[in-house]
Amino acid sequence: MALCQWSESMSVGESRLDADHKAIIRLINQLHDNLEAGADSATLGEVFDSLINYTRFHFKREEKVMQACRYPDAKAHEEEHAGFTRHIEEIRDRYARNADSALIRGLLDYLKDWLSHHILTQDMAYKPYVEHNWWAREVSRVFGPGLAEEAPADPARNASIPCPEIKPPLRN
Repeated sequence: MALCQWSESMSVGESRLDADHKAIIRLINQLHDNLEAGADSATLGEVFDSLINYTRFHFKREEKVMQACRYPDAKAHEEEHAGFTRHIEEIRDRYARNADSALIRGLLDYLKDWLSHHILTQDMAYKPYVEHNWWAREVSRVFGPGLAEEAPADPARNASIPCPEIKPPLRN
């Protein structure tokens, strides 16, 4: 049984960001399924690394979209992303030192709660700025493919590729 499930209530109004969220949910579920199946620590570590890398990629795309749409709370949103990334990287470092499945179980509980709160509360706040916004779609497209699209072997590499500066017109 899936630990996390996507629903249309989680849609932020931009298809690539929604696809990223779905991919993150799939990776969380893959980590959960591997843990429940008794996978070895190397397999769990690989899935964990994929989750971290894809989450970084998604956060960079989302941040570029928020900047392009001139979302007024983009800075606070980016800080929440940074805090989340630091937290899961700390857990990954602890897991690398001591491959205790209890760390993964705790991580999965954290991820389930954080993801639903983040998407349904934090991301929904930018939805009016992104939904039906050409700039949002264009910046998201230019940023590159995610897991749901024709993805490079390491989608996290796109996080370091500068997004072209696209200046939207000022809102009235």
